[in-house]
Amino acid sequence: MNKEEILEKSRQENKNRDIAGMDINKNASRISLIFSLLFILFLLIMTWIANKHLNHGIIATEYSIIFPLFLYKAVKTKSALNIICAILAGLGLIIFTVTTIRDIFDIYPLGR
Repeated sequence: MNKEEILEKSRQENKNRDIAGMDINKNASRISLIFSLLFILFLLIMTWIANKHLNHGIIATEYSIIFPLFLYKAVKTKSALNIICAILAGLGLIIFTVTTIRDIFDIYPLGR
């Protein structure tokens, strides 16, 4: 196989995608996810220190970002770890979305 044949085969395998760009996007997504989780943790700690009501909408928003990432990975890889992460993220999204809606409409079963 000559150099041109190898390059053509590589282009076909990668469908003309820029591998370096894909790697940069993958790393950027990972860093963004970690940063956002740490930021949510920071806000949770500040809320706890200030002894204020937690804004569940912030956490629901975070899970609305995390859930599709893991769901996509679970569907594509069918990896048990990704499936478990997708299920947990989905549960988190449901729980915090319901809690946010309760907060918005002041629905508290046991009163406040």
